[in-house]
Amino acid sequence: MVFVALHADRSRVDATLDDLGCAWMWSEIHRRRPRVVLHCQQCAHQVHAKVSTGGLRYFAHDPERDPHCPAARETMEHHLLKLEPATAVRSTGWSAKLEATRPGAPWRADVPAISSDGTRTMAWEAQLSAITAEEVGERSGRLAAAGVPVCWVGVKPHRWMGGAPSIVAQPPAERGGQRHIRPVPP
Repeated sequence: MVFVALHADRSRVDATLDDLGCAWMWSEIHRRRPRVVLHCQQCAHQVHAKVSTGGLRYFAHDPERDPHCPAARETMEHHLLKLEPATAVRSTGWSAKLEATRPGAPWRADVPAISSDGTRTMAWEAQLSAITAEEVGERSGRLAAAGVPVCWVGVKPHRWMGGAPSIVAQPPAERGGQRHIRPVPP
């Protein structure tokens, strides 16, 4: 499952945006025959538009997908956690993409955010799996070296959170579907 697919003519197609980020309507790609040809941006295998029973739009790999796709290793919780900062950032007028980078940049972030005037970039990293403070520092350092500040997002406080800018996002199931993020005290 991924939220972003690639199309030969439209480039990035983002299921989390109303216009899919490319002036298309969901109805133009979902359940269309013949199917619109879309590919996973991470493994290049073909994907198709789907909607979950809860109404979440996404792209699913076709059955013959590469089992080594990085997206296949991410849990549903991780995918949903990336939506938290993306939604918050977009509500401020900044743009936010999922699993992307700025053109020509030597880094990739879960949610890169770009100011409305295009002069500032910030990365948001969703973190659910075990990670050390040193690993967070190394990854944050790579982004900082490229001039990109980063904020880490988790669903509960962790020891590493005091050493890097971070917030806790309450899982959607625990708050009746409403979005809510809060800063982590230093």
